[in-house]
Amino acid sequence: MTAELVAFVRARLDEREAAAVAAGGTEEGWQALGTGVYSAASADDDVPPLVTAGPEVGGSDEDAARAEHIALHDPAQVLREVAATRGLLKRYATPETGEGLPDAFGHRTAGTQRMAVEVAVRHLTQAYAHHPDYRPEWRP
Repeated sequence: MTAELVAFVRARLDEREAAAVAAGGTEEGWQALGTGVYSAASADDDVPPLVTAGPEVGGSDEDAARAEHIALHDPAQVLREVAATRGLLKRYATPETGEGLPDAFGHRTAGTQRMAVEVAVRHLTQAYAHHPDYRPEWRP
């Protein structure tokens, strides 16, 4: 994996993290009720929705599905996904060297782990293929 790919992924993670923190961070889970997305801590009739995906009265099934989709990507979830991907990048940078089964030549499996992590990161990076800084050679 190139240093440019790692830098690209880290930059996208930083963007996602900043957006999630600005939208409430870990303090606020979201849930969909009808066509609205509400804070899980204050979803009642007296509190307006954070987002409305369609008319609050008479909204379509598609509007309700959009609200559910938005709620599934609440700030806390995005932060968990960012942390998980950063964990993969850390595994690539410092693969396990002490434990693990030796390969046929008596070497530890760190090289194999590094290749597996690289493949995983390349697959995850496909989510950013639309970004202007994405390079086609980063495809898995």
